[in-house]
Amino acid sequence: MTGVTDAELLKLLRERPEEGCTALLRQYTGLVLAIVRRRLGGCPFCSAEDMEELTSDILFSFWQQRERIDPEKGSIRALLAVSASRRCIDWYRARAAKPASEPLEPYAETVADPALTPEDACLTKERRQQLMQAILSLGEPDAEILIRKYYAGETASVIAERLSMRTGTVEMRISRAYQKLRDKLGGGAEL
Repeated sequence: MTGVTDAELLKLLRERPEEGCTALLRQYTGLVLAIVRRRLGGCPFCSAEDMEELTSDILFSFWQQRERIDPEKGSIRALLAVSASRRCIDWYRARAAKPASEPLEPYAETVADPALTPEDACLTKERRQQLMQAILSLGEPDAEILIRKYYAGETASVIAERLSMRTGTVEMRISRAYQKLRDKLGGGAEL
C-alpha cells in the first residue's frame, strides 16, 4: 500500500488508524528522517538514535492529530516537512540551552590512561570536565565551533559549511573563543 494519495491516507488514518499508521510510516518516514538529519546532522550533541527518536515522535504526533488535519491547508508532505523543521529547531534549542551543570557531552569522556595512578586519572578527568564547562560557558556558536574543532577534529572550512558561515568567520571565532577560554582558565587551556 505504498504511494497512496493524501485523501486516501487521511481516510485510512481516520477510519482504520493502525493501517493508516503503517501507510504513513511507509510513505513518509524517509522524508521526515531526511529533514531531521539535514537539520541536526551536524549538531555535536545529537546522535543517530536521537534523530531516529525525533523522527518517530514527529510521525506519532501527526498520527495523534489525524482528526484535526485539514487537507485544504496543504499536502501531508508539506505539513510533515514544516512540523519536522519546527521540531528540530525546538529540539536543538532545548538541548543547547542546558545549564553547564548538566552532564557533559560524550566528548568530555575519554578512556583513562592505564599508566596513570587513580589519583592522576581523577585529576585528569576533573580538568577535562572543567575545560568542557568553560567551553560550554562561551555560549553558541563559539562552544559548538570549539567542540567541532578540537574534539571532533573538523577543519574550519567543514565547520563553516555545517554552520552556514564563512571560513574566515569561523577562524576568527576560533581564535577569539580560544583566547576567552585561556583567560577563563588562567592561561593554561590545552584543547
